[in-house]
Amino acid sequence: MGQKDNIVKKIIFILSLTTLALAGCSKPKTDTHDSNTAPDQPMNQTSPSAATTAQPTSAISDTAETPLDWPGEYKGVLPCADCEGIETELELKADKTYELTQEYLGKGKDNEFKVKGRFSFDANQPSMINLDQAGENRKFFVGENFVEARDIKSGKVIDSKMNYKLQKDLK
Repeated sequence: MGQKDNIVKKIIFILSLTTLALAGCSKPKTDTHDSNTAPDQPMNQTSPSAATTAQPTSAISDTAETPLDWPGEYKGVLPCADCEGIETELELKADKTYELTQEYLGKGKDNEFKVKGRFSFDANQPSMINLDQAGENRKFFVGENFVEARDIKSGKVIDSKMNYKLQKDLK
């Protein structure tokens, strides 16, 4: 019976080590209860109110309209075929209106043009905005702290080594 006792002791020892190893791998608990649960509820169950107000992450789509802080003033100098450049300021407002100011550099006085209008996010390309007819239906890609002028018809990147980006004024 001595040999059976040793086997039983080894099994108990192995089970104890396994239990300790598994306990060490579990997530540590830092609080006795979740703020979304009542004190008498177990931690892994959320209260009904928390379950109804939480949105699943799959329901939220990542587009430029939702996660980016896109309202603001964007400034830069866009390329110009017959001048030194077009000093451009595009202000995008939270109510989806815009103000576009352009000054043609090197063309003398009275070369500043200002238009106001509305824009919309493109349903097929959610990171793209389309200006209305007052803004000549121009398209801009909206990125983190910049907008980039795109091809008016396709919305694709303009095939050029020139800079078509306007940087957000982060005052």
